[in-house]
Amino acid sequence: MQRILALSPLFLATALASADIGFPAAVDLSRGAVPQGTLLGVQLRDRDNVWGYEGDLYDAALTTNWGPRFHQDTGDLIGIGVDSPDSSNISNLQAIFARLDTATIDFADAQTTANTASARTDVERIQFDLEAGILAFQVEYFDGVTKIYIDSVTGGVIPHFNKGEEVEQTIPGATMISAVALAESTLGAGWHAFQTEAELEDAGATVEVLLFNLKSGMLAQAEVLGETVIVTEFTPSDAQASMVWELQANWAAVLTGIDGALAAAEVAYPLAGINEVELEIETEKTGPTISWRVGLVTADLIEVDYFVDATTPAGSGFRFATAPINGLAGDLNQDGIVNAVDLTELLGSWSAVNPLLDLDGSGTVDAGDLTIILNNWSV
Repeated sequence: MQRILALSPLFLATALASADIGFPAAVDLSRGAVPQGTLLGVQLRDRDNVWGYEGDLYDAALTTNWGPRFHQDTGDLIGIGVDSPDSSNISNLQAIFARLDTATIDFADAQTTANTASARTDVERIQFDLEAGILAFQVEYFDGVTKIYIDSVTGGVIPHFNKGEEVEQTIPGATMISAVALAESTLGAGWHAFQTEAELEDAGATVEVLLFNLKSGMLAQAEVLGETVIVTEFTPSDAQASMVWELQANWAAVLTGIDGALAAAEVAYPLAGINEVELEIETEKTGPTISWRVGLVTADLIEVDYFVDATTPAGSGFRFATAPINGLAGDLNQDGIVNAVDLTELLGSWSAVNPLLDLDGSGTVDAGDLTIILNNWSV
C-alpha cells in the first residue's frame, strides 16, 4: 500500500488508464491457473515496476497458499507463488471457508455494487472477509481510504455508520423481551408473538408486537409503551391468511422463542441495540426452514440481520448473519417490488382495520395507503 501511494499522481493515473484486463478476467485466470485452490481475493498492485493482478488461493486443508500473478494489460501469467498460510490468520480462514457455500454472488457482482455505492472505479483489492459476522466481499480503492463491504449472500452493501448519523431505532433486548411478554399476557392463552419492531416516540420507546391466534387464525397488533398496551385485533387479508396458515402448520416445530433468539444475538453482538425480530418460514424441497431474524445495530454501528434456527433448543441452533434488506413501503408481500399483487391485496381490504396494510397509520385502509403504493410502484 505504501509503495503504491508513494507513486506520483501522474504515474498512477497513467497506470490505471492503460489497457486493463479487469478484475473479472483476473478472477477467472486465477481460478484457471490454480484449479485445486479456492480463491479468496484478488489485488491489483505494482511489483518491480510491472502492474499485475495477484490471486490469493488456498487448499481445503489450509496448508497451502497460492499466489498467481498476471500482467495487467495482457493477462499473461507472470508466475505462481506458493507458500504456507499465515498461522495467525488460520482461524479467520477457517471461518470464511465454513461459510463459502452460502455465497450467492461472485467477485464481479461485488465490484459492480461497490462501485455504484462508492461512485468510484479504481478498485485495488477485492477479498472475502468476515464483517460483523457477515461473509462479505471487502472492496478497497486506490485512495487508501474507501472500503465497501458487500454481503456475499444478499448482495447488499453492509451499512456502516458514524456516531451522530441516523441509524435504525433500537432498544435493549431486555426491553423487547418484556414488551413481548406483556403483549402475550394481555391477549391471553392461544396468542403468540412472531414479529416485533421498536419505535422511538416522544413518550418513549414503543414496541409494536404482531401476534397470531393458534386456533382462530386471527391477528393482533399490540403497541407496548412501558406498562401500557393498546391492542388491535383484526381479520387477516387473503395473503396474510396464508402467512397465518404457515405459522399454524409449523408452530409446533418452534423450540426457541423470541427470548432465546434475542439471547443468542446478544451473545454474538454484545451491547447491540435491537430493532426488530421476525419469525421467517421458507419452504424448501427438504422441508420448511424456520428461523428467527433479529435486526440489530452492533456497538460499532453496523446494521446486521442475525438468524437463529427456531427448530432447535436455544443455544444449539445454527446461526448466521447477513446485511439487512430494506423493502419499499407498499411491498405488502415482501417480494422486492411494488406491483399489482400488492395493489390487489390492498383493495381487497379497503376500509378495513388492518395495521399491516394501513401504511400511513390513519386507522383504516384507504386512499392514503393507495397513494403510497402508487408512489413506490416498481413495474
